[in-house]
Formats: sequence, structure tokens, C-alpha cells
Amino acid sequence: MPRHGKYRYLANFLISIALLSINAASQERNIWNEYRATATSVMPVNEKFFLWQYTGYFFTAERKQNTFALSPPGVMYRVKPWMEVWAGMLPSYTDNYVKSNSWELRPLIGLRTAIPNKRKLNIYNFARYEFKFVNQDGNMQSIPRFRNRIGFDMPLQTGDRRWTPRTFYSITDFEPIWRLDDKYLEKLRLRAGAGYIINRNLAVELIHHTEWAGAKGEPKKYVGNLWRINFKIVVPRGVKALMPRVDVDD
Repeated sequence: MPRHGKYRYLANFLISIALLSINAASQERNIWNEYRATATSVMPVNEKFFLWQYTGYFFTAERKQNTFALSPPGVMYRVKPWMEVWAGMLPSYTDNYVKSNSWELRPLIGLRTAIPNKRKLNIYNFARYEFKFVNQDGNMQSIPRFRNRIGFDMPLQTGDRRWTPRTFYSITDFEPIWRLDDKYLEKLRLRAGAGYIINRNLAVELIHHTEWAGAKGEPKKYVGNLWRINFKIVVPRGVKALMPRVDVDD
């Protein structure tokens, strides 16, 4: 099998797993569905330093809540072409229908590494440490977490058309999230989706997240879906090869 055929087979296989989990979820009860509209922006300062910003709106009917997220500018430092250090803050405010509202601050630091390859596949690992501060009813809860996303983004064109305007790409990744205070695996997420590069500074993505979760000592079970439309924005400053890597999410 040609090498590019193997990559396409792997991407289709991973996406099929996600689609099968969606079908399984449709047959379960007590499954929540969260709908997200997000935008992630990156502005190069120079060849090494970049500023990033995250904006989002989340709605969950089953939980009866709306969440608004608007981050201050974060910093990304490119150590090597295949290695980046991320730091920033993800604040959010949740409007609850049946209980008091809450707000959250989430400082984070992360390391993103990629596997360089001639076929321009975006194969990466994005490890993050975050410290969640959640305030509700005047009570502050602090939750340290570690999460590690292993991703595989593949352009659906070949040759010089890869990662160029008016082309599509597939998105697949897997992310476990650990609670460090209670020392257990809190949840698992599998993402699958597709993106379209409108121009060299703007792309739009449709993504489905499948989530498994469970209390400490209990097996993880399928609990919900996240349906996301995401806009990736690169503020033009002459730095290339950023579009597939612009990605921060809650």
C-alpha cells in the first residue's frame, strides 16, 4: 500500500471509531449534548514569539446552562520548528438556570511537540498542566489537572495543494485528563472532524467530541457529546505554517 494510502486509512479508521461512538450515544439515556461556537486567534510577534486568544460560547440543554469564555492574550514560544511552549489563562462565566451562577479561572502551561514529516501531516502531542479555580456561592474550589492530547490532522489534498486555501483536512485526536489532587483519571475525550481553509489566515472546523467520565475508582462510561464549530484565525504578519497548529480548547 502506498504510504499516503496508509495515512488516509489510519485517519478514516480513527474517524470511524468516533462515529461509532456517536451511534452508541444515541442509544443511551442520560447523555448530555453540549454545543460550542469558538474562535482561536494567533498573532506572530516575531519568528519565535506568538500571542494567542480564545473566545467561546457553550450551551448544554441537559445541564441547563450557558457558558461564556473570553481569554486575555496568552503567549506561545517556538523553541524549535517542532516544539512550542504555551502559557495563558482561560477564564469563563457560567449562567445556570436551576442553581447559582459560577465563574472560573484556569491558568495553564503546555508543551506541544510534533513529528516532522515530508507529507505535511500534523502529528503532535499537546501536554498541558492547568489549575482550575471555580467560584460558586462564594466558595472557591481549586482543581489541578494534567491533560495530554495526541493528535493527527491530515490534509485531504496531495502535493503542493496541502494546507492551502480552499482545501479540506481531517481532525482526529485522543485526550485523557487527570485530576492531580485526587490522583485519578477524570475523563477521556475522542475528537473527530473536518476543517476547511478559507484563506491563509482563516479556517473553519466542524468537530465532534466524545466524552467518557467517572468518579475515582469507577470505570469510565460514555457520558456525553460536544458539538463544536471552531474558527482558526491567524493575524497576518508574514509568518507561515501556523494554520494547522492554532488550537486551544477547554
